Amino acid sequence: MLTKILFTLAVAAVVFAMVRFRGRPSRSPAPPPVKKARSPWVKVLAISVVVMMLAGTAVIIYLNWRDSHQIMQVQVIDSGSGRVSTYRVYRGELQERYFVTLDGRRVQLAETERLEVVAAP
Repeated sequence: MLTKILFTLAVAAVVFAMVRFRGRPSRSPAPPPVKKARSPWVKVLAISVVVMMLAGTAVIIYLNWRDSHQIMQVQVIDSGSGRVSTYRVYRGELQERYFVTLDGRRVQLAETERLEVVAAP
């Protein structure tokens, strides 16, 4: 985790240095570049693409959050005794052999137990 943070800070420092030193004039002044007239639709198209990407990202994040926070009713059935235990769990907390309930209890399933999941009423 620390390496990820350090790597991100290093990349940010390199980008900052590039932007800062790019604006400095060179030792031998070059003739000013000739600016070409751009069509206004290019800027509008670029802005609309960025806005659509941000909106799409926001929708995907919201749908993922909504699905992982759906409350499910989990029944753990012991195959040997037939005893049934019922729990309420967020969908995002369901794993293959364990889950965490709404009140924070972690339930580990044994090899002889069966798991049934339905949407909570």
